[in-house]
Amino acid sequence: MAPHWLNPFSSYASVDDDDETRGSGVISDTSPNNVSFTTHPPTPARRKHPKNSPENRLKADQSEVRISNGGKGGGKGASSGVDEEEELLKKPRSERIALGLMYGLINAAVVLPVMMSFGTIIYHDAAYGPYLPTLIKLTVISSMVHQLCFSTFSSLPYSIGQVQDAGLIFLSAMASSLATMVKQHGYDDEHLLATATVGLSLCTAFLGLGLMFIGKCKLASVVQYLPTPVVGGYLAYIGFFCGQSGLALMAGVEINGLSEWSLLFTEKRLILILPGLLAGMLTYFMVLKFRHMAVLPTCMATIILTFYFCLWVAGMSCDDARDYGWIGKAEVAGPWYETWKYIQFDKVVWRALPAQIITVLSMTVVVALSSCLDVAAIELELGEKLDYDHELKTVGLSNFVSGMTGGYSGSYIFSQTIFTLRSGVRDRYAGFTVALVEGIIVVLPFPIIAYIPRLFFGSLLVMICTDLMNEWLFEVRHKVTKAQYSVALLTFLLIMFTGVEWGIFGGIGLYQLVTRFGGCDDDEEVEEVGTEEEGQRILV
Repeated sequence: MAPHWLNPFSSYASVDDDDETRGSGVISDTSPNNVSFTTHPPTPARRKHPKNSPENRLKADQSEVRISNGGKGGGKGASSGVDEEEELLKKPRSERIALGLMYGLINAAVVLPVMMSFGTIIYHDAAYGPYLPTLIKLTVISSMVHQLCFSTFSSLPYSIGQVQDAGLIFLSAMASSLATMVKQHGYDDEHLLATATVGLSLCTAFLGLGLMFIGKCKLASVVQYLPTPVVGGYLAYIGFFCGQSGLALMAGVEINGLSEWSLLFTEKRLILILPGLLAGMLTYFMVLKFRHMAVLPTCMATIILTFYFCLWVAGMSCDDARDYGWIGKAEVAGPWYETWKYIQFDKVVWRALPAQIITVLSMTVVVALSSCLDVAAIELELGEKLDYDHELKTVGLSNFVSGMTGGYSGSYIFSQTIFTLRSGVRDRYAGFTVALVEGIIVVLPFPIIAYIPRLFFGSLLVMICTDLMNEWLFEVRHKVTKAQYSVALLTFLLIMFTGVEWGIFGGIGLYQLVTRFGGCDDDEEVEEVGTEEEGQRILV
């Protein structure tokens, strides 16, 4: 599930719970951090909570959802919404193309740096460091493939789909595991790169098949029963992992846990880290405060321009900056058609791949749930029901094609999809424009990463970290019971110290213990959220 800061206009919404609006499903804007996207609540056999319980505040009846967004929301249930949709569709084709191109360029400016930073997360192990330009190109190509698939096959013509954060932890864990296993058996870097690129691509393709199977068998409602506190703990860990990866990237060291954070605390490494840390946090608060589509791209451009201005003032060249550690040292990437040069099946260490099976299965469940969260957010904004199973099949197809072309896992980027929807785009031009820009970046005759400072990518990862950890470790305490909040915290800690798979399994076990043996406060009652007739459930 994409961080909501990607869309500065996203609706931070909560459900009114007073007597006049209960049952109407009115969504009202609240403070920036009080974001809660939900689908329609289940109707059968619901147990009542005390009126002021967190569950009631979060899960007030919403039989008919509409968006109150300055008079522009409301979806297609209201006559004004229908009239507005008709007007948008009646626009001249040239005007719709121009609108799609403009918002496609805006989306590309926002998502491209994030996709590049995701590439550094997947291959954060030091063994891949010299080869990052080509590996990041693979990430950008994968994002382009995802976007082409969503723009071609999705039921939402304005959809934006890219490599997504939900699968990053699993991909990164597999990449590090493969690096360790290949090196332990004495193979060289050529075998390592072949095993990692082929292995991750096959895992992504299997993920796609799994998602298509879930959608084909109409099992989306089953996947959505993964407890919300467990999901919150996992998303908080994604934030922590992004922040840790950002700090390690800026410092030029490899860090795999809290026990290795001491490596960051040297004078030189703190100098390398501090500018990116401050830039990331400042950008996060600027986006929250000003809520304009230009804020994030402006902040990103400012970081790069400020860096090179400081180099000029200090009289340093790019080579000097590389020697000090401000810019990463890496091989010179070849022509774009050599991006797949590491994918050599005859050099794959195949015996290293079976150990990743549990990770792939866990990734399938988590990505399926994350995709359902994305669809729920889009559905809420659209104001009409979407077919979760159909959308899962679309996500599955996109992942299968991405895997078969050497790419990685992805899904809808709900924040950018909602942004594009609100901008009046109703055609596929915006999505194809994003894919075109990503293709141009891939075919550039020079490696763009060789000129972008580490603190730029580090600041983006710090921003993601700040957003996810703030939302899922702090703000979420206002949306769930104390017992559920404790499950979220413990899940976060379990994942941190035992790994993603065992942490999630442990979190599910803790959730069952809490709900079964009365781990709630006296005035609170944990509700087993069921499904309504179409198998949707309430999602945070």
